[in-house]
Amino acid sequence: MMFAPAPPTADKTLGRAMLLSLTIGFLMLITKMTAYVITNSAAIMSDAAESVVHVVAVTFAFYSLKLSAKRSDKSHQFGYDRISFFSAGFEGAMIVLAALFIIYEAVLKFIEGPRLSDVDVGTIISGVVLVVNGVLGLGLIQLGKRKKNLILEANGRHVLTDSVTSGGILIGLLLVLFFPKNWIQVGTWTFDPAYFDPIFAVLAALNILSEGGKLMRRSFSGLMDRVTPDEERKLEDVLAAACQAEKAGYHEARFRNSGNRYWIQVHLLFDDNARLRDAHRSATRIEQTLAASFPGCMVTTHLETRKDHDAIHPPAPEV
Repeated sequence: MMFAPAPPTADKTLGRAMLLSLTIGFLMLITKMTAYVITNSAAIMSDAAESVVHVVAVTFAFYSLKLSAKRSDKSHQFGYDRISFFSAGFEGAMIVLAALFIIYEAVLKFIEGPRLSDVDVGTIISGVVLVVNGVLGLGLIQLGKRKKNLILEANGRHVLTDSVTSGGILIGLLLVLFFPKNWIQVGTWTFDPAYFDPIFAVLAALNILSEGGKLMRRSFSGLMDRVTPDEERKLEDVLAAACQAEKAGYHEARFRNSGNRYWIQVHLLFDDNARLRDAHRSATRIEQTLAASFPGCMVTTHLETRKDHDAIHPPAPEV
């Protein structure tokens, strides 16, 4: 038997949050590109490049969010939930590509020698971007966790990464502005504080490279149905307590996370003289308990009697 919640519907709150993220992403991209034109800063250029990736990734995530809410059909009988993992993986891949581009451009700037102008303007802009993306990123992550939506949470982490990047770039620009110009000297060579600009661009790139890698690993784990120890422990605890209350046993319990919800299947064992009606009602109550602990989950149960189980499922031969 199977316990299924009501078909998924599009959550307007999630849609509005993603649209807000996309709109602010466009505005931040325009702001950063303007700052780069004014300053010729490699660090600000790296921040702008990351924003290009962000806008592309959010556009895909926005589409994924709508697709994940579609009902199952003949061609996708388990629904479209797993698009969440593709979306997170795509966003992670885009972040990695942006990081590699940033490192390449920053190294070129370092070799050629930085030529900066109006650094004070760039510093102010980076500070504004840091605050806006920080607030937006934290809000998206919290909403994604509360709604158990991987697409929104991944997008929030990308925005927060963008904010951290802007913070590193802000530090670099402040050092360019206020670091003593003759403080480091080796023979006739004097360190130009302008070199902090490409240095911090590379540091920012390494940070977003790490975040992109984390998103890709999470996407791969989800697509491969990897179960975390915490998830497994929670399922075992809830299932054991529910079965004990119904005087039932269980085996072959397994589950997976499809991105927006869990799919759980388990074999339930009842006494040999149990009536089908009573066993069915007990199984329904167990399914409802699981659904309460894993909101939106799909639960499939297979009912057996203990004596039948031993006869039909002999122990597996030793290898």
